[in-house]
Amino acid sequence: MRSFATAAVIVIFCLSCFACKSEEKATPPTPPPAKESAANGPEAEPTPPGVPVTETFEQEPQLSLFARVASFRPADDDSEALGFWTTYIDHVQRTSGMRPKAGRDDSNGWVIHGIKGMTSVAFFAPLAVKPVTRYHVSFDYKGELPKDASAGIGALEFKEFLWIGEQFTEELSKKYQSAAFPGMAVKSKKDWQTYSFDFTTSPQAGMIHLVLYRDGNMDREKPVFFDNIAITEAANQ
Repeated sequence: MRSFATAAVIVIFCLSCFACKSEEKATPPTPPPAKESAANGPEAEPTPPGVPVTETFEQEPQLSLFARVASFRPADDDSEALGFWTTYIDHVQRTSGMRPKAGRDDSNGWVIHGIKGMTSVAFFAPLAVKPVTRYHVSFDYKGELPKDASAGIGALEFKEFLWIGEQFTEELSKKYQSAAFPGMAVKSKKDWQTYSFDFTTSPQAGMIHLVLYRDGNMDREKPVFFDNIAITEAANQ
């Protein structure tokens, strides 16, 4: 992965031009309302979003989807890289996201555009999970990918639920991440199809980031589409 500073020299002008030419603006993600805990007291901790959940991108959002680029958010003391990362994240949020008639059967759907010069563009949804538990993920997908590119859904596991609504730094990931699940990847031109995969959390698990991603070679003129994302506990534990 090239550095943010090096990549920015090549693509920052392209980002600006593409954003100006985009006629459709994506709808930014709106977090679902936090559930109140049973204590219901004035200092009660909110209940984190968890499983089961189904996201059809109709009516009220069920997943809080946050943008991510590359592997990590730069550290706060790396002001140059952090500035470029912020530019990329802003561009992803403006050109990708929920759009009408972008889903299966002309319903609402989630769109991810590529960014020239980057090798990974994604969105993640934090969800509380149980340790040593098998989960089932299903989703609908459509997209036309260039050679050496892939898209799909996977998951990153963490030791506890962290109320952080942005991509993690490398330091934070090393401290809390306990597993990674590749999930299901698509590597060619596909019309709408339903995909699924299972994964089992580790004994340390407390949270996952469910990741919708587009990796490898980028073609910003050919976005990928997601719809009907669901995660449940698997029937056979």
